Amino acid sequence: MIHELLQRTRSCRSGIEQGGLLLGLRKENALQITSYTLPQKWDYATPVLFNRHVRGHRELAQEEWRRSGKTVDWLGEWHTHPRGVALPSMTDRQSWLHLARHTKNPMVFLIFSGCSIYAGLQQVAPTSFRQLSQIERNEEAVLLG
Repeated sequence: MIHELLQRTRSCRSGIEQGGLLLGLRKENALQITSYTLPQKWDYATPVLFNRHVRGHRELAQEEWRRSGKTVDWLGEWHTHPRGVALPSMTDRQSWLHLARHTKNPMVFLIFSGCSIYAGLQQVAPTSFRQLSQIERNEEAVLLG
C-alpha cells in the first residue's frame, strides 16, 4: 500500500503538495494501512502547503468504514513535499499532535518526497512522537516499527 502510494505521488509532478487520509485496521500493538484517499477538489494545495478539506475525504472514509462492517478506521494522514525533503516541518508536527489528541488514538503519518518516505507515529498518552523505520517488506506489505 505504501509503495503504491509512493508510485502514485511520483507520477504526479504537479509541483504542489498532495495529501489524504490513511485508512485501515487497529490491531493489538499495530496499525495496518489498507487504503488511502487521494486529493479531493475541495483541498487547498501550494508548492509548500497542503490543507486537507474534510469534504470528500470524510465521505470516502465513511464509505470504507461501512463496507468493512465498521472495522476500518482513520489511522493517519499522508502528504508530499515536492520541493523539499521527506521530513516533518513544525507545522506538520503540530498538526499531527492535534489530530492524535482529537481522535484519542495513535496516528501514523507519511511524507513522500521523490523516492524517499518519512513515517512517524504520534502517541496520545503519554504524548510522544517517534520516527518509524522499515522492518520488513514483501510484495504485499511494508512493516514499520
